[in-house]
Amino acid sequence: MNGPSPPNAQPVFRIRPARRGDAEAIKSLLGELGYPKGGDAATVNWLISHPEMELFVAGDALDKAIGVISLSHRPQLRVQGRIATIDELVVTAAWRRRGVGRALVKRAIERAKVLSCKRIELVTHRRRDEVPRAFYEACGLVEANVAVFRLAEIEPK
Repeated sequence: MNGPSPPNAQPVFRIRPARRGDAEAIKSLLGELGYPKGGDAATVNWLISHPEMELFVAGDALDKAIGVISLSHRPQLRVQGRIATIDELVVTAAWRRRGVGRALVKRAIERAKVLSCKRIELVTHRRRDEVPRAFYEACGLVEANVAVFRLAEIEPK
């Protein structure tokens, strides 16, 4: 926990592994990210128990979920080791710009290091002109010069 807050200090929140009971809150958070169908209980439970996934929740002083980050990790040939990807990152609007997102990214990076990942990437589905570059750079990430292609036939409707 971040301890008691003196006046003008950052609000109290903590980062913890997601639990099965977090599904509704995660679904709501993903709705804020633009994915209203994401985060159903079955998928949250699947991610929580998946050996190559990490799901962390930021909880307020009452442990209400105010942010979530998902981290996938797997072996990859070209890096000759494990790679980690931050797949989703969202903080509820009322808690943005208070250090929650940065704390979630920090936890994901710490976990990737424990897993001996050789690379950490963040995937965002925003247009390039909408990406919060200053935030990502403040977290230590740099923009990569890559292109992503998808097979539209299997995209969820």
